[in-house]
Amino acid sequence: MKANIKDINNINVDDIVSLLKNKSFVMAIPTDTVYALCCNALDKNAVEKIYSLKNRDKDKPISLFIKNIDELSKYIAQDISDSTKELLDKHWPGALTVIFKKKNNASDYLTSNKDSIGIRIPDDRLLNEILNKIDFPLAQTSCNMSNEKELKSADEIYEKFGDKIDLIIATEKDLDNKPSTIISIVDNNIQIIRQGNIFIK
Repeated sequence: MKANIKDINNINVDDIVSLLKNKSFVMAIPTDTVYALCCNALDKNAVEKIYSLKNRDKDKPISLFIKNIDELSKYIAQDISDSTKELLDKHWPGALTVIFKKKNNASDYLTSNKDSIGIRIPDDRLLNEILNKIDFPLAQTSCNMSNEKELKSADEIYEKFGDKIDLIIATEKDLDNKPSTIISIVDNNIQIIRQGNIFIK
């Protein structure tokens, strides 16, 4: 196995937490949908590294993984209506990314200078263990080159990126390999951006 590929069964969560605090650390991790590239969202260098790895257009924002719904208030600048709260409670944790109006403290390098931010609470054991041990969100985007198909295994990821990714977590579980549904709830008006793993009417 390549040096930067680690089996998910041999992962120490505390080690990952320590690595995420290192400058420019980026990992490829299986999620409840597809493999994701993740880093400390407060580390500008790490976020820029993800953009560079993917050859991602700087006009395309990167979403956040957060640990629970209580964390929303740190990043969004809007009230949550009862109907929106009901929708979030139904699908979080899960494969739903929601775009909200952002607070000014949400970094422009994550949101491509837009006034909104995408947020998801994943339904994945390892990711949730990591999120519950850190005091910052994870920047996250699908693990692939921009405008190419999502990579489905650690070997595929290594073949594409090699040692440029600091840690690739290998798993034998079958990923859904269908991306999250994306909706916008800016000002509590629901707009479907991408119909993915979860069907929203």
